[in-house]
Amino acid sequence: MRKHDALISDCDNHEERILKILVTGGAGFLGAYIFDALTRAGSEVHAYDRAQVPADLAWVAKGLPDALIHGEIADFASLSSACSSVRPDVIVHAAARVGFEPSLEDPSGFYQTNVMGFVNVCEVARAFGVRKVVLISSNTACHAGVGPVQKETDPAFSIVRANPSAHYGTSKMISEAIGMSYGQFHGIDFRALRVAAVYGFGMRTPLYIKPMIENAVDGLKTTFATGGRMKRDLTHVLDVGRAVAAAVHFDGTQPGQSRVINIAAGNLVSPAEIARIVRDMVPGAEIDIGDTLTPLEEENLKSRVPLDIGMAKNLLGWAPQFQIERGIAEYLETYRNYRES
Repeated sequence: MRKHDALISDCDNHEERILKILVTGGAGFLGAYIFDALTRAGSEVHAYDRAQVPADLAWVAKGLPDALIHGEIADFASLSSACSSVRPDVIVHAAARVGFEPSLEDPSGFYQTNVMGFVNVCEVARAFGVRKVVLISSNTACHAGVGPVQKETDPAFSIVRANPSAHYGTSKMISEAIGMSYGQFHGIDFRALRVAAVYGFGMRTPLYIKPMIENAVDGLKTTFATGGRMKRDLTHVLDVGRAVAAAVHFDGTQPGQSRVINIAAGNLVSPAEIARIVRDMVPGAEIDIGDTLTPLEEENLKSRVPLDIGMAKNLLGWAPQFQIERGIAEYLETYRNYRES
């Protein structure tokens, strides 16, 4: 059995009236878990996505395939039709293209999807009187940390240097600014959750952890020539689902209150550490990983600091329940259960 029920404790104080929520990108990895968390919190949840729900994510979120409305985030008419049908109280915007190197290969596509797609979301929210929009942003929206932790108030823009995460980070930075304007000038309760390096069963971006865990269970060897020192603030997907549910049901409208909130585990973990943990938990697991980094990884590592999650604790009453050892154990158990189902 999966452990979701015990993990949706932050959002029990929601309104008696059932909220209607539309999750864009709902057929994706993060979208599926958000759908499941919001459904378990008692909301009526619908999903909007161009893709079909993969089998593993349909297993995670049982009601998702039946709640899916097909459409492109760039198609304003299609998105408007979905909102007209659902009449959501809240839109959770998780649709996005992700990744540093993919954004270098297709800058225009990233801006069309991540920036103009979010403009479409804000416009339908304005047109249909949606009272709240929650943007799934990224720690890459922040240009770079200026201390031992990355805070929401750290610089999101530099006049001398581009965003270290290329067009992906830039698109998230722009989207946050767009949401702030719609919040201030159009009365939408806008919140941006800056999530960091999300992992868990069903993940699509490997982040080293996916092949280590799944190959270990499947009895396969995993080898990485480089990357052992590439640290990230890894955030378990169930923690992100809980954070979104808390943000959806949070009614903070006080002047001066932050609309941007970090969501992370709050500490850095390297692939070499992950390999050690997996070997300990799966006897006989074969994982080899080199300590050297590619030039891109060396540059990226310079901006890696853990996220300050104090604001999430203070405003949302949220704190991560999964540090890396427990997160790996949960992933291993869920993957084994899925293989046996």
